[in-house]
Amino acid sequence: MPDRSCPKLLRALLPLLAATGCDGCPSSKPYTPYTLGSAAPSGSPPPLSAIAPGAPDAGPDADADAPDAAAPRFAAVPSVPAPEGGKRWPLDGGAVAAAPTGRTFETGLLLDLDGDGARDLVAWARAPDGLRGELLLAPAARPQAPRTLAALPGDLAAQGCTPRVGLSQIGPATLALDFAPQCPDQQRAAGAGATRWIAVIRLPGPAAGAGAAPELALELRLRTPPPDEALSASLEVADRDADGRDDLVVSVGLAGALRPFPAPAGAAAAGLGAPLVFLDRPAGLSRDAAQPGEALRALAAALLRDARGKATAPAVAASAQRLRRLHAALCADAAGGGGAVAGRDATRAGEALVWTGAGPVRCGEPGLAAAIDHAEAVAASTRGAPLAAVAALDRGGAEARGKDEGKLLAKLAPPATATAVYRTAAAPQPTRPGAFGPLAFEASGALLVRTAQGVVRVDPAASTEAATDIPPWPAAVHAGPAELVAVERRCDAPTLLALFRSSPEAVGEMEVPLPLLRGQGPRARPGAAAPERCAGTERLPFSPLAASEGGFDIALGAALVSIDLRAAAPTASALSFPLATPAPRGAARSPDGATLAVPAAGGLLVATAGGAARLWSGGDLAQATACAPANGGARVACVVGAAAVIFEAK
Repeated sequence: MPDRSCPKLLRALLPLLAATGCDGCPSSKPYTPYTLGSAAPSGSPPPLSAIAPGAPDAGPDADADAPDAAAPRFAAVPSVPAPEGGKRWPLDGGAVAAAPTGRTFETGLLLDLDGDGARDLVAWARAPDGLRGELLLAPAARPQAPRTLAALPGDLAAQGCTPRVGLSQIGPATLALDFAPQCPDQQRAAGAGATRWIAVIRLPGPAAGAGAAPELALELRLRTPPPDEALSASLEVADRDADGRDDLVVSVGLAGALRPFPAPAGAAAAGLGAPLVFLDRPAGLSRDAAQPGEALRALAAALLRDARGKATAPAVAASAQRLRRLHAALCADAAGGGGAVAGRDATRAGEALVWTGAGPVRCGEPGLAAAIDHAEAVAASTRGAPLAAVAALDRGGAEARGKDEGKLLAKLAPPATATAVYRTAAAPQPTRPGAFGPLAFEASGALLVRTAQGVVRVDPAASTEAATDIPPWPAAVHAGPAELVAVERRCDAPTLLALFRSSPEAVGEMEVPLPLLRGQGPRARPGAAAPERCAGTERLPFSPLAASEGGFDIALGAALVSIDLRAAAPTASALSFPLATPAPRGAARSPDGATLAVPAAGGLLVATAGGAARLWSGGDLAQATACAPANGGARVACVVGAAAVIFEAK
């Protein structure tokens, strides 16, 4: 989003929480919390910062430049490296804590936990490979009897990765341990990235009584996102409900962009963020169910405001994709979030990246995906791109379309009733989905039908059909020697994928990520609602629009995509209508290329450059395939059963 949107977004979120989703705004926070990034850092973790219990949050109009504006009352205490090679740690009064057998102290804190005037040791003790270890408490009075406060889960040991560990006291009664494996780029690209583990330790308060010990209050897991995305988390301590206890806010941010989405620039490069809030109760930390839902809804509302402005609407589509990614990363119940995906597949897909010790986070925001789609559709309409607007409205299916979305769709593509005006005796040659179809209009208005015996010209005005010497056009979609084979939705990929063969003799298929997230695009069975959980591999219907030496143009519903094969690494990008490429016979376009007819929004979307789009339905269109429009879009021919049918609409 443009820089000027940051203050507006900040004012929307600060009344809800202390963390914002607009990290690029200057002076947006009165202090710097400890940030856990997914990119490989250099050196040791930065010191933690925190707010003491009772410290007020900064209001939306707080003057960040004022000396006392929301000043932190607790200076976070970072751990220090272990002395004496990590085998022994001297304590107050001459006592010494020895590292357990097979372990070495790496970093620790000295603080008086039991009020006896002598500082106790809380230290990270690791195995020689650094991928196993425990957070230990060695009381000054009994250093020979250390107690394990938290042990690194065994399933997080990532072979080939180098761990980075940070330990800090972030509040009067709160410690945080951050175990962050740093893995080679090739390991991350292969989908085998490690998981960051954060353990929050609650210290006993004065009312806990003698003998009370620290306890593990919360575990967080941050999975490695796909390449080109970065996941971060900042920990903030504050007494949010004024009960004298340290509550915890974990602000999760997602920056960057998946390939092939363009990398964000300006203020948007800082990414988007939303908080998880944990309230300290006598029985332990309890997650506030209102978050991150409230923050995500506020971000969607800000997106809709930007969608209505001509200056801000062009940036909404990219911001909408980033908000969808943040929603999916935070919430296992996000639309298309793939809550059933686990292990390596979840890491590759970048879904459900944030887990607590109790499992993945469920946000309970079923309407958020539709709200984001609506904002993107409004933005496309504002900038005069009706096809892009229809594509956005069609993503959730008719079931997710509310009254406002229905009105906008009817405005962008008014409904029209199709009537069959001619049915051919010639039988179109059967073709597989995604191939160039057997029908093509000529500029004169005559229809060419590719049959098994050759090409037949149909003159509907004279009701005649005659064989021609026109060579049959190929069904396969070729760009030079390369052939487009399919478009797939896979559980282990965050975007849709186009599959092609580099040559007829090539063994295997190559894949190109498309600028559509996995939950977007048509369903394999048109009209079917998106399933709650990803299941296997799904091949999607698409309409070829053009093919040349440089690549392919296709339509997935109303979403238009260009695939460029000219570079060493093929790329894909969103395509604007009208298209500049010539229209080959059998494509879902008119002879002059200015009209297209594609299945979308439960009907047949017929759009002409410089004219209005209309959504055709009725008659035999529900069973129609391989449609092709005439110049001007007054007529459309489709394959229905064993015949070609010419339709007109009223």
